Amino acid sequence: MAAVLAVAVAVTVVNWLRAHRWVLIALGDLALFAGGLLPHRKRERARWEAARTRGLRYGLAQLDALHQTRFEDAVRELMHRDGCRDANRVGGDLGADVKATEPYGRRWVIQCKHRRDGLSGSAVGTPDFQVLNGTTPRSTAPTSR
Repeated sequence: MAAVLAVAVAVTVVNWLRAHRWVLIALGDLALFAGGLLPHRKRERARWEAARTRGLRYGLAQLDALHQTRFEDAVRELMHRDGCRDANRVGGDLGADVKATEPYGRRWVIQCKHRRDGLSGSAVGTPDFQVLNGTTPRSTAPTSR
């Protein structure tokens, strides 16, 4: 019974569309317009992103006001702006906050150190950078026994 009803509805719709061809033409035009609009919107979005990226700038006062994770995001955004398309923030305390590959193929691993209060904040000490760089003298290197 359901199959007979479905066939009857389909026949009625087809007969109606044959009598009102303008509906099919309008739907076809709408589909063509929508199909052409989607690639245009994608290109437009890419242009806006490129313009935003080119104009990405941070002042020192802006950077000083950022929270640590937002500061890492800013470094990632700047790396992306400068051509590192795979720049991402990894965070954590494993010695890397931002990783990226520049257009020339060199890999960057960045440890972000951010002073909470700008120049009045406490400085990042030399041992922190030595540990990150792997050049810590044995006498001052932390032990993991």
